[in-house]
Amino acid sequence: MPHTAEELLERLDSAIDERDTYIMRRTSEIDSMVMNLSSSPFERTAGYIDIAKKYKSLCADSAIIYLRRASADAYSLSDSVLIFRSRMALAAILPLVDLEREAILIFESVDAEELPSEWKREYYDGAADMYTIISDRAMALPVLSEKYGAKADSYRQHAMRYYPPESPEWLFHEACRFYFDGNCSAAMISGNELLERTDITDALYGRGAELMARISASQGNDEDEFYYTLHGALSETLRGDREGMSLQRLGHLLYNRGDIDRAHSYLSVALTNASYGMGYHSDLVGESLMIIDKAYRSQWSRNYMLLWVITGMMVLLLLVMTVMLLRYRRYIKNMRKEHDIVLRLQDDRRLYLANFLRVCSISMRRISELSRTVKRKLAARQFEELFNIIKSGNYINEQRRDMFGIFDSTFLKIYPTFVDDLNTILRPDEQYVIPADGRLMPELRIAALTRIGLTDTARMAEFLGYSPNTIYAYRAKIRAKAIDSSTFDRDFQALSTRV
Repeated sequence: MPHTAEELLERLDSAIDERDTYIMRRTSEIDSMVMNLSSSPFERTAGYIDIAKKYKSLCADSAIIYLRRASADAYSLSDSVLIFRSRMALAAILPLVDLEREAILIFESVDAEELPSEWKREYYDGAADMYTIISDRAMALPVLSEKYGAKADSYRQHAMRYYPPESPEWLFHEACRFYFDGNCSAAMISGNELLERTDITDALYGRGAELMARISASQGNDEDEFYYTLHGALSETLRGDREGMSLQRLGHLLYNRGDIDRAHSYLSVALTNASYGMGYHSDLVGESLMIIDKAYRSQWSRNYMLLWVITGMMVLLLLVMTVMLLRYRRYIKNMRKEHDIVLRLQDDRRLYLANFLRVCSISMRRISELSRTVKRKLAARQFEELFNIIKSGNYINEQRRDMFGIFDSTFLKIYPTFVDDLNTILRPDEQYVIPADGRLMPELRIAALTRIGLTDTARMAEFLGYSPNTIYAYRAKIRAKAIDSSTFDRDFQALSTRV
């Protein structure tokens, strides 16, 4: 483990380059959990809670979806343990998406004294985390922030009773309590002991490092604040964590130190994390945008020629894309003429359409990447004429809409009975009707892609312009309409074998 700030920065640079790998590892673990959900209602509901906890620091919205599903199932099963677990987990996450009032109501509806002993630790831990988040969000209102901070401190005091003394969790709570009481020296001692006894890939390590950085900042110790923020940022990156704020704070510190390139790189990643519902410090998000804007303004001259080269490449690729889209339209026209033949050649038509979608997806990805690059350059207000060309990304959206229209019409030509077939395994009051304009709604388009053999979630998300979590949500929406959700996948697979 590196010890100096420079060593930590080099390690963090490498980790940032590989962050997609860490996130994909987390996503794969979750996918595996989803695939292996038990058919038993009780075990499946418990599985939803475990999946949500995995999602908590990756995508808050997805975590809430699973927890609300778990809570509904737990109530239908009248299982007090599952009801308690799902409600506590949900309340701990809700403040991340601006639902503090609902979270508080959940905790205040529970009489802690009436809880069994084995439930109290989970209750007090969740309440402490929830009120800490709410206290942080109210920093601009000191009286309110102190009020919720005191509540968090009280719950931490209770939680400590249910951990072995000197355990990592106990040390974290102790450090938080010392810090709240103003005893920063004692808090630093407990915090350092926690970091020494915890692996950097442990979530508790990241929380401890973030706390140590905050303590150092309160003492005016800039070097220690920078050092511990580095540890926190490295920890959350190695875990594929989108919840932590260390990377965002580190970007601010690096900007103040004059390391503009790293600040921009780290803040870009942090803002991407915030787009997944994890950046609950909206003030930091706003400051980050201002910092990136200033960084662009200070470096526009040296990037002038590079921007023109990129712009030229973009225009060239736009022309290539136009030619390709015209060719695709001709291909679709020919496909319609040969429709009767295609119906008898199921395997060939499926391969043809899948390959067509693959080419479209790759092309869209390339032009999207160029559009994002140019938009970031234009954020500095240097080349206003280029905004008129790309229209703030409207070109990409228009192309995607055209491609969706092509796909929808082609698919319905090739599989004219698909929607009717799908309706046979759905409840009568939940069946689909194709709109008059012939465009498929998002969940039907996802079902259509699955029908032609595109089952890879990442590739499907790339083509549709959604996140993998959105794909999972739409799939769940269709499954919820099924006559028998437990056999839905098998029934849908049977549909896919029809010519």
